[in-house]
Amino acid sequence: NQLWESNFQPVLVDDFVGIRAHFHEPLQGVEHQIIITPKMSFGTGHHATTWLMIKAMLDINFSGKTVFDFGTGTGILAILAEQLGAQSVHAIDIDSWSIENALENMSINNCSHIDLKQGEAPPQNGVFDIVLANINKHIILDNLDAIVAATAKGGFLLLSGLLADDEKDMKMALQNTGLTLQKIEARNNWICILLSKD
Repeated sequence: NQLWESNFQPVLVDDFVGIRAHFHEPLQGVEHQIIITPKMSFGTGHHATTWLMIKAMLDINFSGKTVFDFGTGTGILAILAEQLGAQSVHAIDIDSWSIENALENMSINNCSHIDLKQGEAPPQNGVFDIVLANINKHIILDNLDAIVAATAKGGFLLLSGLLADDEKDMKMALQNTGLTLQKIEARNNWICILLSKD
């Protein structure tokens, strides 16, 4: 952790979001600022998939919406969803250390609308306006029916943790799901897919 902290640099997603550790000075000129304690959980903004998810979230209206964050890691996307005005965020992760880290990050960012639980699958019968899943292709495909079912009509599904090479498989799997492809963004050979449910 000491080595990681010494190498941890702030991340900027344009002028939309700045991500820093508690030992950094506050960032200037960004709309939203998230403090992430750099421990061993995934999601500091340095990886292309987290960066792409954050950038794509700019195009979604979170105000008053319900959100499900599947595989929350550090809690970064759940924290941003609350900052963007989400009414409530349900976040899960399979790893106990991620839950511990996410709780710490949610506390330091003064979050009060996030329900965090340890788990490995979307809640049964839960329906959300926006579903975020930055995991990997296999976990997304294994849970695709549940993820689609958890996305409300008129809602959005944002997927990443996907390599550019995964795009063809994902497009095939997403056929006949009732989801409409809005856009695919790429960065450093990773992609992020935004879909809507009509």
